[in-house]
Amino acid sequence: MKDIAIGVFLAIVGVVLWLTTQQVETPVVSLHKAGLVLAVVGAAEALFALVRLGKARK
Repeated sequence: MKDIAIGVFLAIVGVVLWLTTQQVETPVVSLHKAGLVLAVVGAAEALFALVRLGKARK
């Protein structure tokens, strides 16, 4: 259950970063792109946690 919550939290933070930092320029990495990566990683983590939970109940 904790893994699902962490994945959802990462996805929400990633979407917020992605939507709000389009005009922000940083020298190393774009916050807009980092937000998109966080959103994808968070969604994948939540999905894999759900799959593990489903397999554990069988």
